[in-house]
Amino acid sequence: MQVSAVLVLGECIGNDLSPAAAPYCLAQAMPSFFGVPATMLDLLGEPILYRIIENLRKSGVGPIFLITDDVFASHAVLRDISRWRVHVRNAPREGLRTATQAALRTCWESGSRGAIVMQASKYVEFDVADMLRFHGASGQPVTFVRDSSGPLDIAIIGSESTEQLVLPDRRAPQSRFLEYLHRKYANRLSTPQDLRRLAQDALLQHCSIRPNGNEVRPGVWVAPSARLHPRARVVGPAYIGEHTRLRSGVVVTRCTNVEHHCEVDRGSVVENATILPHTYLGTSLDIAHSIVNRNIMVDVRRAVEVEIGDRSLIGSTSPLPRRAFRQSPLRAPNLIGHSLWRMLSNALSAFLPNRPLPSPASVRFSCNVSETRPGLEEVSRAGNSRTVEG
Repeated sequence: MQVSAVLVLGECIGNDLSPAAAPYCLAQAMPSFFGVPATMLDLLGEPILYRIIENLRKSGVGPIFLITDDVFASHAVLRDISRWRVHVRNAPREGLRTATQAALRTCWESGSRGAIVMQASKYVEFDVADMLRFHGASGQPVTFVRDSSGPLDIAIIGSESTEQLVLPDRRAPQSRFLEYLHRKYANRLSTPQDLRRLAQDALLQHCSIRPNGNEVRPGVWVAPSARLHPRARVVGPAYIGEHTRLRSGVVVTRCTNVEHHCEVDRGSVVENATILPHTYLGTSLDIAHSIVNRNIMVDVRRAVEVEIGDRSLIGSTSPLPRRAFRQSPLRAPNLIGHSLWRMLSNALSAFLPNRPLPSPASVRFSCNVSETRPGLEEVSRAGNSRTVEG
């Protein structure tokens, strides 16, 4: 049986529901990380949204529609999504419900006998055949999906359903629906801990996500364009993304994923952390139990966000230095045969002129679990060894 899918990437499409029907709303408020939904972030070489679509494709679901809030319409992830043969429809926030209904009508017209409607804010691996068997046996027009932790904002809708059945019937708020119990992998991606756990589960092969790269040794995946210094160490399970540079003395370990176009400078240790694309980590840092996005670091254990003002400590990689750096001898593939003195000479000539002198780091702390946020504080560094740990 042909099954379609409609993914909604935006705010609530059921704000007008009564409190009794609220638990069945298909689009609760979307958690945001660094200003975008978690599914727009990269995980092991690819945006999580692409992983969701890949799972649907593998399950034989199609066509797939993506209904996006106009806030995200110009995001780079959506500009590159055409290769997945996904039908993208943009709508203003107040028009998401109408656009979802229109996509469902297109599904029925294309011959689909059922559709999966879900908010694209979480990573879920489906057993589509089992879901459809349950839905058919239940005899109800809409079947909602939940797991042991609660509703998953996913519904299975039969082709006989009409516009009013995209969401529960508001005229019967006391009605209850027979729910399908999802038993496969699901991650709600609602907290930084969830984002880190998804990376860990993928590296440990507890879910179906596989890193984009070569498994150079058991548990260690490295993208072909990544550059690792001979004195850098990667201890599995770990992932190093495209065009990422690990310099001398770097240690990456314990389920760490360093995404594309990152640079980890000399002597730094990255342990049990997620480093998002285009992030620079300075020398002699100790990053642990954290998510780092350019100059912002989130401690996943304490739910604390830290913004670093000193870009030589933690910051953003720049396209210009990367292009210039590829021409330097330090990036040459025959570096291994050089003497120690030649290695140091090349490193100093390429490194020192491009780095600013150390200055006091301007750090802003904001705690996610409290309504009050401390103000801007000035933190002076002492000595050459710097530790940034969650």
